[in-house]
Amino acid sequence: MLKSGKPHGLWVKVQEDVEPFVAQGKSVFAKHVVDADEEIKPQEEVIVIGKDSRVLAVGKAVLTGREMKAFKHGVAVKVRRGVKEEVKNKAKINMIERRQGE
Repeated sequence: MLKSGKPHGLWVKVQEDVEPFVAQGKSVFAKHVVDADEEIKPQEEVIVIGKDSRVLAVGKAVLTGREMKAFKHGVAVKVRRGVKEEVKNKAKINMIERRQGE
């Protein structure tokens, strides 16, 4: 979990009911965005967080942060890697889990 509650920049917060899907690597749709950093521009790498500010995934923004909050249709973030996706290197999984437990 992030100590301050939100990352310092380029973050997208999603609805609780879609958290499991995003963590598995599914794209984030604009209608599921609860909040987003308004400085986000398309093609930037962003962090996708859940209700409790836990990191769910990382991906590439398709919309601006303002558009993500305003639009009700379309993909907002193409997820590159979800935290629950199978990772070939088990050491990476262990490191991610330890960091989230801090």
